[in-house]
Amino acid sequence: MSVWPGKYIIGVTGNICVGKSEVCKILADIGAQVVDADLVAHDVMKSTSIVFQDIVAAFGANILDNSGEIDRKALGKIVFSDKAALKKLELLVHPIIRAQIEDAISNYKEGVIVVEAIKLLETGLSDQCDSVWVVNASYNKRLARLTERDNINMEEAQKRLHMQSSQELKLQRADVIIENESSLDVTYAQIWREWGKIVLPK
Repeated sequence: MSVWPGKYIIGVTGNICVGKSEVCKILADIGAQVVDADLVAHDVMKSTSIVFQDIVAAFGANILDNSGEIDRKALGKIVFSDKAALKKLELLVHPIIRAQIEDAISNYKEGVIVVEAIKLLETGLSDQCDSVWVVNASYNKRLARLTERDNINMEEAQKRLHMQSSQELKLQRADVIIENESSLDVTYAQIWREWGKIVLPK
């Protein structure tokens, strides 16, 4: 039985630069409603958030920009080079991110709702999903996409990829795997095929 009557929840996950956002955009175009955990995380980082002061206390005022908001790049440099620091940040923000995502799901109308979250499995958000979709791409493809997207060097990109949890473990827990290595047409065909299998819960 679905956790959310009348709603079919797809959790879309996969490590950085596999192409989760591309997949979610296609799902949105088909007719799904999308909740982006990264956008929720942006809100949680704002100075109006209840954990803002805790984040600053944990990582220092040097993570703030000139306007007094958290500079995500400055914070990223800290947490992407120190697993303990990353864990500390996740313990602060993940419970609030999860609560806000669940609130968003409850406010959406009936139908297919997609939750895009890189930490879908690690935070237990997958428990709210009817199906877990893992987007996949090779390590070299992810590396190339990351260096281009964030305009960083190969060493920095490799460091970020190695800081993440195992893509292989995500694949093992997938109900659906979307291979996003080649053309968008190939990705679209896979998504459309899986979309046709969805049966909305009553």
